Amino acid sequence: MPSFASELKRQLAARTGDPGSPNRRAELAGIVDAAGACDDSGVTLRTSSAAVARSVVRLWRSEFGLEPRLERSGPDLFGQARYAVRVEGNRAVQALEELRAERERSLRTAGPAGIAYLRGAFQGAGSVTRPGYRRGHHLEFVHGDEEFIGRVARLSRIPLKVVRRRGRWVAYTKSADGVTTLLARMGLHEAVLEYEARAILSEAKANANRVTNFDAANAARVAAAAARQQEALESLDPRTLPEALREMLELRLEHPGASLSELARLVGLTKSAANHRLRRLTALAK
Repeated sequence: MPSFASELKRQLAARTGDPGSPNRRAELAGIVDAAGACDDSGVTLRTSSAAVARSVVRLWRSEFGLEPRLERSGPDLFGQARYAVRVEGNRAVQALEELRAERERSLRTAGPAGIAYLRGAFQGAGSVTRPGYRRGHHLEFVHGDEEFIGRVARLSRIPLKVVRRRGRWVAYTKSADGVTTLLARMGLHEAVLEYEARAILSEAKANANRVTNFDAANAARVAAAAARQQEALESLDPRTLPEALREMLELRLEHPGASLSELARLVGLTKSAANHRLRRLTALAK
């Protein structure tokens, strides 16, 4: 079963492959910067997402007229297949220069082109935990280039913490608002709805647990108080009590689990009057 992050990348890749989608070059620039390795003769992009690999092939063809070479390798340490998309030659080198210019334009405008670059960056270097994950919310971009991580943090428009971890740079957010805001910025609105639905469900469960715990604690306190009262009243001699108190004593001993309201109804008194008699009996027992 694909991970939640893999499914989001598949959705983004499907949108990138649409010939009518704008800023396709900006998105390709983001993917290449995130997952590409450039050399003097071209660039190789590596990914574990088949959808992203197919999308990159389509983009090279439609935007630059290149014919990429797509290769699939065996599973990695995590059991995932790896895909490599290679373009080379003078036209590929020229295309890389055009993509760098497109990236700079995206950073200057920070509008739709910037969002497209961010979508590409997520496809190549992003990950996010599924809604309702027991360890909380987490969305991150991981890359060896600090400048790339800086661009992502700038385009995200939300505060991302940037750290160096195991020799790589990471920009991440652990807040629910941060995750949903960034997903919405990339156009992943169904994922945002799923996160919000999970948040509502989690809050409802938490409230139900609080109510249950409160009721249980309250019932325990009532039971403990009733047991103490029962023990004290059993020490009284009914023959020494006035008739009204004797009647209340006998009712309480016959109905140890009855509430104050129920006792008052049995004896034909108001709740306040029944409570007053019980307090007198408890005082006498002490």
